[in-house]
Amino acid sequence: MADKMVCPACGSYTSSILRAFQEGQPCPSCGLSSQAAGEILDVQERRANEQLKAQLETAITERDRAQSEARRLAVHLDRIKRAVKDAPDDDGGP
Repeated sequence: MADKMVCPACGSYTSSILRAFQEGQPCPSCGLSSQAAGEILDVQERRANEQLKAQLETAITERDRAQSEARRLAVHLDRIKRAVKDAPDDDGGP
């Protein structure tokens, strides 16, 4: 566990804020109640989780698109290789 905590109201980051909130006391810097701080921090955590979930969904979509494109290009490359292999040699020379 961290030795310090940030107050969501004033932004102070000290060990005294952590102790005060753990003991149910208000922030020593701005007076925000520990209950209000807990509620604010819960909302911030939920919002951060929602943002991370959205980022993950975007990353998965991009990964799927990239995998699909890689498969398409692999098929195209295979066709090119076969065409080059089947092409007659033109070793007429200079």
